[in-house]
Amino acid sequence: MMVAFPLAYKENLREPIYKQKSDFFIVLAPSDEIVILTKDMPWLKLNGPKAIGDDISQIDYQAKNNTRLPRRAQPVEIKVNGKTYEIKFIQQSGYLVQDEMVRVLNSPLNLDFLVAITYIASLIKKIPVPPIKLIAVIVAALAIVALSIAISLVRRAFINVPEPNPLSVDTNDVPINIFPGFSVPHVLPLKNIAAEDQTIALQTVKELYWLIKQVE
Repeated sequence: MMVAFPLAYKENLREPIYKQKSDFFIVLAPSDEIVILTKDMPWLKLNGPKAIGDDISQIDYQAKNNTRLPRRAQPVEIKVNGKTYEIKFIQQSGYLVQDEMVRVLNSPLNLDFLVAITYIASLIKKIPVPPIKLIAVIVAALAIVALSIAISLVRRAFINVPEPNPLSVDTNDVPINIFPGFSVPHVLPLKNIAAEDQTIALQTVKELYWLIKQVE
């Protein structure tokens, strides 16, 4: 049984317990008496056996992240001392994790912020002088950005709040909307930025969008 996001697990280990870059299993036989009969699969790769002691060998294997339903590899056949054995590989589903991440990133603008933006925009629209109105829009936009940065910094002040990066950037072909009606495929989420920070940034962009939309 393999975890859904083996690549993310290894990348996010700040202090690796071991330097092994892949998972492995042990075969109690010399490496020259072991033959892997099954070819690599699209999501699972096996390396050749290597001796780690007298009559003990190690076979490394690497699985790709799984953002969909559980998957099973066809039984992997290895021949040991002329006898064939089958090994079954099952990988957990990562669908619910990825679906929730995409849902959060694609959340519409928070209702409280939308009401506040609408109110600010209504005040700006009452300004009769265009240059002063433009300055007011710029000031309001800078205030929104500053507030978002403050929220992000306040979150970091709480030691026990986790700041995980996305386990995978595969969104199962669901685009992330930057603002209503606009998305750039295969750009978001970003791999090395905490998912919460990306959510705050997207909410900020939507706030600016609705501010400009309301003032027009």
